[in-house]
Amino acid sequence: MDIPSLFMIPSAVSSGKVHSVFPNSTDADFDFNRDSDATRVNSEGLIERVGYYSAERVTNGGFDTDSNWSKDGWKIENGKAINTLASSGLNLYQGSVTSVGNTFKVVLDAVISAGGLKVLLGGGSGGYNEIGQASSTGTHTFVGVSNGTDNRILIQTLSGSTIGSVIVDNVSVKQINGDRARLNYEIEGGLVNTKPSLLLEPQSTNLITYSEDFSQSYWFKDKVTATQKSIISPTGELNTSLIQETSYTSSIPKLDIETAISLSAGTYTLSFYVKNNKGRYLGISFGSASERVRTNFDFETNTFKSLNLSGSTTGTASFTTLGDFYRISITATFPSTTASKNTIVPLATDTYPFFALQDSDDRSFYIWGAMVEQQAFSTSYIPTNGSTQTRAAETCNGAGTSSILPTQGILFTEVKVQQTGSTNGIIFISNGTTSNLLMLRYAPSHKFQVEATGGVNIIEDSARASGKYKVAIKYSSAGIELWIDGSKAKETSTATTATGINELGIGSSPYGNIVGCNVFDARVYNTKEMTNSEVDILLTKITS
Repeated sequence: MDIPSLFMIPSAVSSGKVHSVFPNSTDADFDFNRDSDATRVNSEGLIERVGYYSAERVTNGGFDTDSNWSKDGWKIENGKAINTLASSGLNLYQGSVTSVGNTFKVVLDAVISAGGLKVLLGGGSGGYNEIGQASSTGTHTFVGVSNGTDNRILIQTLSGSTIGSVIVDNVSVKQINGDRARLNYEIEGGLVNTKPSLLLEPQSTNLITYSEDFSQSYWFKDKVTATQKSIISPTGELNTSLIQETSYTSSIPKLDIETAISLSAGTYTLSFYVKNNKGRYLGISFGSASERVRTNFDFETNTFKSLNLSGSTTGTASFTTLGDFYRISITATFPSTTASKNTIVPLATDTYPFFALQDSDDRSFYIWGAMVEQQAFSTSYIPTNGSTQTRAAETCNGAGTSSILPTQGILFTEVKVQQTGSTNGIIFISNGTTSNLLMLRYAPSHKFQVEATGGVNIIEDSARASGKYKVAIKYSSAGIELWIDGSKAKETSTATTATGINELGIGSSPYGNIVGCNVFDARVYNTKEMTNSEVDILLTKITS
């Protein structure tokens, strides 16, 4: 009885596919697409990039010989590239590496004692696209689109560089082909869950251009210093910044973005990873002086102070944990009258002190992974290093055929829902159009909802918080039932009249909308040969 006609636990992925365990057929595999790389939490509880990449595009990236590179004020010796003049704008480049309009990941090692470097892609007709800068020693990763027809990788010195102050080695350029689904491991009770979920998210852009290096001048520092590479970050690398208070007077120390991020009216979420070092409270303000959300986070009690809302702005605050880091998230909806927000990440006001511990000084904390995105919740981390970066939307559908998907059955999912839209589907079966479908939604009212062909549209009575649920839809000629966490939540005697059902999809809908969710399980059961009692027993079992 407990044998589904289609059954998927996200435990196997390949290029462009999420595999089902339906026997002896590839028709049950899901078609997966995401035209960028992205991050996930791996089985070790670390954040890592996930994507499919091309073969190496650079020749002699290790500078083993003095060849393949054009040098304007650079030299190659002893397996390194070194600037030979005290000047900015010195060019080290190689052509026929990139291609116009495609996205590339550039990784290089740098030893920088003064000034710095920037990385550009393209050149020629269409010009260059600067994809990032570096001013500190270490391994640097840049991601961006190549613009020009010269298809170059160009490394250029920044102002402040002196002779031999910029040394480059191990340059790698690979095209990001995307399309690798993310099996994400949730952190629950401080432990990594051994069962992964399939993470599916809409497109999002990190508007903060230096998400990890807080020593950059991009970050305004008033009575604080930022020391890069202080401790291990959630990626397992040494790239977290220490923010250290230098003095505390009536002008309270703060860390802020130097130039305002211009935000149109709408809902945005600020998020960052933070770890206490010396202190107790972290003051946070998101928005402008007239329209903002402010609060304090108490590291001792793991609680937020009540939100202080200015103007017509509304907002919420939340946090999750990853190892010994907190991920703080502040969501704010800004009115149409306010277009620019210039106070973005941990700062101070008289009412909401910056990392205050009563009257003591010398407070400090560690920070990494800052994001501002136009979303109603914080999505997976999008790293930046000198420019904004976009993670493409994901789709996972196309599983099944008319011979596999039953006309009478149960559609089941175990899912963690994070947000919704009016037509955003969590799981659906259809004929590939909106005219014949059965779909589960998490409605704007925070209620689970079923939409089906034949005018069926049922919604549960009470709202539910965003979280993890086991949800099933029983469908047949007798009507539709919605089951949630072991009990029947809603039903209708109106039967669905969907015909020609040949597709199963998750994390989106035939309308084309993408929902943010973690899918732990997805199944379709054929109940045609089962009694009503057997069906009820099965529904209770799988949703409990």
